[in-house]
Amino acid sequence: MNRLKQKAKIKEPVRLRAKSLANGNQSLYLDIYHSGKRVYEFLRLYLIPEKTAEDKAVNAATLKAAMAIKAKRIISFVNDTAGIKNKANQQSLKEWISHIIKCKQRHKSKSSISLMNRLIRHLDKFRSSILLADADHEFCIGFANYLRSAKALNSNKLLLPATQFELLNALSITLNEAVRSGFIPSNPMRLLNASERIKKSESTREYLTNEEVKSIIDVASGNIAAGDDMAAFLFCCFCGLRYSDISRLKWGNIIDTDGGKMIAIKMKKTGRHVEVPVSEKASSFLPPQAASHENVFSLPPYGVTTRKLKKIAKAAGIKKKVTFHVSRHTFATMMLTAGADLYTISKLIGHTDIRTTQIYSKVVDRKKREAIALLDTLF
Repeated sequence: MNRLKQKAKIKEPVRLRAKSLANGNQSLYLDIYHSGKRVYEFLRLYLIPEKTAEDKAVNAATLKAAMAIKAKRIISFVNDTAGIKNKANQQSLKEWISHIIKCKQRHKSKSSISLMNRLIRHLDKFRSSILLADADHEFCIGFANYLRSAKALNSNKLLLPATQFELLNALSITLNEAVRSGFIPSNPMRLLNASERIKKSESTREYLTNEEVKSIIDVASGNIAAGDDMAAFLFCCFCGLRYSDISRLKWGNIIDTDGGKMIAIKMKKTGRHVEVPVSEKASSFLPPQAASHENVFSLPPYGVTTRKLKKIAKAAGIKKKVTFHVSRHTFATMMLTAGADLYTISKLIGHTDIRTTQIYSKVVDRKKREAIALLDTLF
């Protein structure tokens, strides 16, 4: 009797694997081999050492999520093999980004949408036409190299390192969206090594010192043309609101509590609700109270306010580049200098990540070092 031939073992195009980390956790990733190419997709899902029943339950849920992603990738490959390609897979990368902008327009800030539109224009300069499915590892490396020597869209100046980072990060965000939608198996941006990526430059924060704030108050109080926008700027120096929030602040957002006035508002940029106590100094810049549905400050467009602010800062003898947003940095720096903790400041100004707030610690530390350095000039 002839033996039945042993069935050939079919290789899975996607395998779930784990990489041990120094902290004892295991990072889950997909080992993908498709169309003659091998890529690794790190899922940012982690298994933890199982010491308790709760740890086991957490790991079980994590594995379930990882297996669901794996199944989704396999289905995508099977559809490709059978010739059942989704039409979205045939669209260009620029069309995909335009689609994201259209879908997210209600939820994204104007600055985010502007960044996406600039990304499209730079992609057009780099490579006028490429399919979303063809945006691979080599394409991402090439675009990163293009950004390093690219010029700004409206001038002959080279892109600032911070702008280069933002544009490359925006590309990664759009590719992540494509992965989540099942149009591509993984984000090729994750394959870039440290030398191929564009490093994020260390953030700096321009702020006003207490003396400079006093100088602006003196100049603005003696300037009839200062208007509501200068009062709003000084008000924000003592509460930390952005222009996008102060420009739509209603009297109904300022409520009376047992401890005094409190601003309660949903921030436009992050969508987070914040509650900020209004100090006596901040209250001194408020105009006469009106109906709850009316704006607290009647503000012109941002550009008009910025130009006026620059003139007043110059008249006050301030040589720094002062924009309305400097008021927010000034508030955070003054609070930190006065002894407030980072967590409290983070809540007051509505940061979604306390690491953003930590930037102000570096500002204060620098001020301390500069103060100590003054001792050397005495001897």
